[in-house]
Amino acid sequence: AWNLLGECLEPTDAGAASDAWWRALEIDPDNAEASFHLGNRNLAHAEYGAAVIHYERALSRAPGHADLLNNLGLCYKALGATERAEACYRAALAADREHAEALINLANVLFQREAYAEVVATSDRVLARPQGARGSIRLLRALSLERLGDVAASEAGLQEATKNRPDDATLQAYLGTLYVRTQRYTEAEAPLSRSLALAPDSAYALSMLAHARQHRCAWASLGALFSRLEALLSSEGGEGPVPVDAFSALAMPLSPLAQLHVAKRWARMFTPVRRIARPVVDIAPSERLRVAFVSANFRDHATMHLSAEFWEKIDRSRLEMFAYSLRADDDNPFQRRAKAAFEHFADVSQESVAGIAQRIREDRIAILVDRNGYTLNAREGIFPLRPAPIQINCIGFPGTLGAEWYDYIFTDRFSLPEALQRFYTERPLYMPHMAFPSDTTRMPGGPPPSRAACGLPEEAFVFCCFNNAYKILPEIFAIWMRLLAAVSGSVLWLLDTSTDAKENLRREAERAGIDAGRLVFAPVVPVGAHVARNAAADLFLDTYPYGAHTTANDALLAGLPLLTCAGETLVSRIAGSQLAAIGLPELITTGFAEYEALALKLATEPALLKRYRERLAANRRTSPLFDMTRYACDFEDAMQRIWAEYETQR
Repeated sequence: AWNLLGECLEPTDAGAASDAWWRALEIDPDNAEASFHLGNRNLAHAEYGAAVIHYERALSRAPGHADLLNNLGLCYKALGATERAEACYRAALAADREHAEALINLANVLFQREAYAEVVATSDRVLARPQGARGSIRLLRALSLERLGDVAASEAGLQEATKNRPDDATLQAYLGTLYVRTQRYTEAEAPLSRSLALAPDSAYALSMLAHARQHRCAWASLGALFSRLEALLSSEGGEGPVPVDAFSALAMPLSPLAQLHVAKRWARMFTPVRRIARPVVDIAPSERLRVAFVSANFRDHATMHLSAEFWEKIDRSRLEMFAYSLRADDDNPFQRRAKAAFEHFADVSQESVAGIAQRIREDRIAILVDRNGYTLNAREGIFPLRPAPIQINCIGFPGTLGAEWYDYIFTDRFSLPEALQRFYTERPLYMPHMAFPSDTTRMPGGPPPSRAACGLPEEAFVFCCFNNAYKILPEIFAIWMRLLAAVSGSVLWLLDTSTDAKENLRREAERAGIDAGRLVFAPVVPVGAHVARNAAADLFLDTYPYGAHTTANDALLAGLPLLTCAGETLVSRIAGSQLAAIGLPELITTGFAEYEALALKLATEPALLKRYRERLAANRRTSPLFDMTRYACDFEDAMQRIWAEYETQR
């Protein structure tokens, strides 16, 4: 009777309903139904610990109660006990094979532990039900298929889902995201625009739509998207409800505070329910310090192009070097070189996040270096599990990661000056000269290619920029067009990244009164050939705010002077760091007017540009920028210094 009274009272008087169920327990302490109802009340108020007590008591009397088991699983998941949660959902399904909520909750837990094939199978069971066309489960299924490498099936699933639920902003956003990830930026426009129309304050849809347009150099309304995103981040801060694609945001003219908010939002998706303690790693006097790099890019990738020689120069008497590769071993030449450089190289691509973290702990790694951050193919869940006492954000993601589980950001004093440290959650780990390594072996021998071989006019002044098209924004392009107008016969040599971007840039040139034929597009070629062809240009013009990083290094290695504009974000300062390290700080500007004036001066005063080219050629042989023996020693010193500091504080 008291149970029935509680059920009757619950819709209008929750307090009286609870009193009735407590009364039922006073009469019969083994009343499973009363305990179940009280557990539900606790669950509704996010009182998970109290709910578990009631549910476990009820479960001892009603072991096959599917709803009870499902709700108990929800509590355990909220408390961070995901293995217990999964066991509860499976028990609920053993009691009721078609329990829809348990199926959905199980799929979510399986997705969290990267059991993607099981997610697909579980999702199919939900979708086979008459009422199974739920947007969230279709999204989970599509994301799992993508992670399994079946992009076509993922796309088909998302297309069907958006057809059935055209007003679901989340589904539209993720269909657009899939197109972005597969470099189909024009196709991404419709679903991302639809998502933004349905949810105008979606910071995620804003960031992805802007990013897709940047890749195409489709600049109509781009400034308005940036302004809306900055305003949203300013009003909601790092605790805002919707994440922003962190890598995409790097190339946007957002304030450093907005970039910090972006990183914090992204990090929150991977924050464990309970903070995980640092492991204890004791190093005997006879042992070397164990340092490990985690990366998906031991392959033909910009960060690998820079790093191989540095890894090869590490003194193995000082550091014991480990590498954990997040991509399957395909035996490419770059990976073979990495395997030879590291004392221990492990392909962990098929292991779970938890399994990788456990392996790192068992290897007794003292310092763990993240070479991915929030980039493609990263496994962001590894570092929150705290597998090493010291964890470093290093180069792969050129900005703060906004997460408490990173102790340091690997940088230098130009890239991250003290005045900007407040926009980083990590402590700066300063290298004495520059943070970026430089693999000098990628410069091929022999003479550089001729201008004719590069499709360039022999006598013209050649401005160039080999940065990706998404880094080119209207303001910097307008400066380039004014330079072409001012320097008779000059051309602008750009990287051919896509037909869309090329056509749009030509259109923008014509709009600025410049013959589109003065834009020359270079095909993508192997790294050695690319570095060598830089020598055919006269001046490299950097982009802003996302400037040249590896491409700056390529230019300087080839002897090509580079002009940059340094701002307040890390991505805008890395080219300047390299110029400072090679002894050419005069080529670092701090505003568009100064940048344009100096570019024009260099293009119209051949003697001045010649002096810079000669200084660059001389400094390449002596500066720290291309001295990887010195760089490796500086790295070793830095690792031993922070470990000694950690041990002192411990």
